[in-house]
Amino acid sequence: MRIRSGHRRARLPLLSIAILLSWPLASPLRAQDAATGDLSGRATDASGAALAGARVVVTRTATASVRETKTDSAGRYALANLAPGEYRLVLEAPGFAPKTFERVVVEVGRRVPVNAVLDVGGRAEAVTVEEGATPVATGSSLVGGVVTSTVVDNLPLNGRNFLELAFLMPGNAPAPNFDPTKTDSIALSSAGQLGRGGNITIDGQDNNDDAVGGPLANLPQDAVQEFQMATNRFSAEQGRSAASAVNVVTRSGGDALSGSATFLLRDRSLQALPATYDRSLGPAPPFSRAQYSAAVGGPIVRGRAWWFAAAEYRNQDSVVQVGERDTATRTIAHALAPAPLDDVLATGRVDARVSSADSLSLRYVFENQDDTGQSTLDRAIGTASQRQDSRNRHHQGLLTWTRTLSATAVNTLRASYSDYRNSIDPVSPGPQLTFPSLQDGASFRVPQATTQTRWQLGESLSWVKGAHTLRLGGDVSHTNGAFDLGVFRQGRIEFVQDFPQFDLNRDGKVDDQDLLFAVTLRSGKPDQDLVLNDCSSTYLAGFVQDDWRVTPQLTLNVGLRWEMDTNVKNVSGYGDINPIVKPFLKGDRNRDANNFGPRLGFAWTNGKGSVQVHGGWGLYYDRVTLEIMSLERGLDGRALPIEVRAGNVYYLDPTTGTVPPGAPSYSNPFTGFIIPGAGASGINIIDNTLQNPTVQQLSLGTRFQVPGSAVLELDYVHNRGTHFIIGRPIGQVYNPVVGGPDQVVNIESSVGTRYDALLASLEKRWGRGQQLRVSYTLARAMNYVNDDQIPFGPGPIDPNDLQREYGPTPNDQRHRLALSGSFLLPLDLRLSGIWTIASAVPMDILMPDGSTRVPTLSRNAGGREFKTAAELNAYITSLNASGGVNGVPLPLVGADARFGDSFDSLDLRLSRAFSVSRSVSLEGIVECFNVFNVTNILGVSKANYSGFTNVLARDSSDPADPGYLRSSSFGHALTTAGGVFGSGGPRAFQLGLRMRF
Repeated sequence: MRIRSGHRRARLPLLSIAILLSWPLASPLRAQDAATGDLSGRATDASGAALAGARVVVTRTATASVRETKTDSAGRYALANLAPGEYRLVLEAPGFAPKTFERVVVEVGRRVPVNAVLDVGGRAEAVTVEEGATPVATGSSLVGGVVTSTVVDNLPLNGRNFLELAFLMPGNAPAPNFDPTKTDSIALSSAGQLGRGGNITIDGQDNNDDAVGGPLANLPQDAVQEFQMATNRFSAEQGRSAASAVNVVTRSGGDALSGSATFLLRDRSLQALPATYDRSLGPAPPFSRAQYSAAVGGPIVRGRAWWFAAAEYRNQDSVVQVGERDTATRTIAHALAPAPLDDVLATGRVDARVSSADSLSLRYVFENQDDTGQSTLDRAIGTASQRQDSRNRHHQGLLTWTRTLSATAVNTLRASYSDYRNSIDPVSPGPQLTFPSLQDGASFRVPQATTQTRWQLGESLSWVKGAHTLRLGGDVSHTNGAFDLGVFRQGRIEFVQDFPQFDLNRDGKVDDQDLLFAVTLRSGKPDQDLVLNDCSSTYLAGFVQDDWRVTPQLTLNVGLRWEMDTNVKNVSGYGDINPIVKPFLKGDRNRDANNFGPRLGFAWTNGKGSVQVHGGWGLYYDRVTLEIMSLERGLDGRALPIEVRAGNVYYLDPTTGTVPPGAPSYSNPFTGFIIPGAGASGINIIDNTLQNPTVQQLSLGTRFQVPGSAVLELDYVHNRGTHFIIGRPIGQVYNPVVGGPDQVVNIESSVGTRYDALLASLEKRWGRGQQLRVSYTLARAMNYVNDDQIPFGPGPIDPNDLQREYGPTPNDQRHRLALSGSFLLPLDLRLSGIWTIASAVPMDILMPDGSTRVPTLSRNAGGREFKTAAELNAYITSLNASGGVNGVPLPLVGADARFGDSFDSLDLRLSRAFSVSRSVSLEGIVECFNVFNVTNILGVSKANYSGFTNVLARDSSDPADPGYLRSSSFGHALTTAGGVFGSGGPRAFQLGLRMRF
């Protein structure tokens, strides 16, 4: 922070800020006071002597709310739990002239240091804090940053989703979509994790999907006051995340009536098409997007009570990228399929100062979304029939009571409730047709429905005692989930070739009736859903945090957190486990109750306040999703029996290359004999020793001022994860339901993660909302699975050697650069933009049938072990010379095959505001996304995030044909980043108009 006055510039020493949750004796409670910020400093006379007992008064500009304290014997003061916003700070001491600081800005999750030198006698002095100045000293070892409402208002956010702000900070990137219920959601990867973890709060309320992981509700963009991204090393008041903590604060009303209304439009005439789209298929479906938003707030009783409301509606005729089997050319054509979306967001808030010591806040969030999108894919791309219709309804309410107990103690109580309901249906019924390179038909995972309700109660106590800022906290949260799953009712067919090769059925022609398929899978109870009610768990947590200012230049951040989920291991259903698998369960099943997470950090600032060195270590525990419980209850060998029947390959005559009449066929696939004991997923059990995934986070960094009053921060981050979850086959058991042996899959905490990164950020702020942020990440992320927690997919190559699964994460980007800023130009024009540049993600190289990766390769070897097609071909040639895979040679790829693509997208906004009256203005907006129309190839799902064809599909299924040893389709571009409307997609223009009053 820079301070301007007629006197010399005040020194800005280290301050302590903390967010504390308290655990009273009566009940376990928590507060998430990352929704507030702190203000602290030191009062001295001209000689530097401390002024004890000086009166410190802070007044919030918007509401005239007042907080007061006094300095201690060392002249120190601290005001904790302040709502983000602009304040007026006054310091008074007997015999000294009062000093006033105007426009002091408090940000969410940050400490604002303001020191004051009071002169003897004389007249009162007013000091104006320079607008937007960035302080060097934070008094914290946290690695992260804050985005203010001004930045939120000005930047061109393509999807108007607050989580997009996280990508402006180093160490954060998009992750493959894992959530079948919210295909339009953003999956956030922080510090190398895959997105199911992380902790997202809105005004301190949990906004996480406990059923499958990831975020729940979105907010109207105009309702976001501030956004804090705690990428690493957050303190003990925040938990339930081994990755990051995202804290969002919503706007509130003030004593003056104010608001805005915005309209944004784009359509086909303003939008390019994806480079992978095959224009020979005819014109693309019509697509357009219209977004309407409004926000308004003001006083109910000036100085006592205020209200705020915001709403946003997005009507989108979008498209998704799909594949089509072209049997004439024997290729996969790239097409577009309609994907309409209607999304209604609303937020309302009332704040009241009940007494001089008490304030209340009531906030409500609503989202109603109907959309058509891509179903969860097991292959790199799906057809138009692999879409689904989703409906999401979300209600969220929060009551916050803040009481000032004394000049040095503040208590906050929060009570909240949320209700989330989702239902999904296929766009057209039918079985799933799983080809090696393509997923056709309707997804076997739908229809399905999920409900989730959560009650949460939290309390925090912030207490400043001398050089200590103490936080005591606790939380209790009960989540009840229910699953209604129509999985496998329509069945699934596993083809071994993309196109037919022979006249199998001897009807005189070669068509899809001659396709070879290995097996079919269908529910043994196709007339009923799998219903799992009362998938519930209670989360308990408590912590203490002390930010101890040892000296004016050194602050220690010391904390301890304990947390426990009571039932994510299905403790309540342990007695109902299928008796045939109980011999595989060793010991007793107990709650994981020893999750103690110490946090240690330091922040040292030089005497001038121009350099800070910080670092620390902490132990962090991730949440375990309720989907783990549903796997043990649903895939128990009884509730969802899967009939696996032989495909026509079992009927193939090796002499004639044909199948007899009556054999299973494309049009009548489920007639083969049952293969005993070949259940689709086996019997899933939760290991009795399963634990919450744990990450040790270690960081060391520095912040310092560079020429131009910008602040540069450099951090080295090393994260080591243990107890991460994987599904491992551990044996077989005779299952009378399937009539034979059934595989037993153990869901266990036996793998880990590793993340090493250099994070760099440069931040500069000017007046009138001008700012520049440059973020760079040099990182390496490693783990053992392409999904987090949920053991779907082919499983480990060797269940007894999990080290063979160790490799880069599917979204491992070694380099990522994000530049964002907003600048005033001549003629009162404002130019704002986001420029993101990133290196390619890796690719998993799959066998010709697409069922699993090449077993002799490490996971995600493409782009890492092999940089070119020639290198891969050299390896395959050597492998074939030694016998191939199980005696079968693999095909070579084309010389033009690629494994990944770099990312480069510049988004710009040009705007100008025109005054209509003294209190009303209109702002014209022109936005351009991906200005240079760079083609960015990237996938969506964890099955193939690279966006290139990753199956070694043979050109011919005939071993005598040269095409048997050639895979011409491998390494060709399939999908572009962002599809049509998303970030990095084809160039698009958007027009808008915003009114402010």
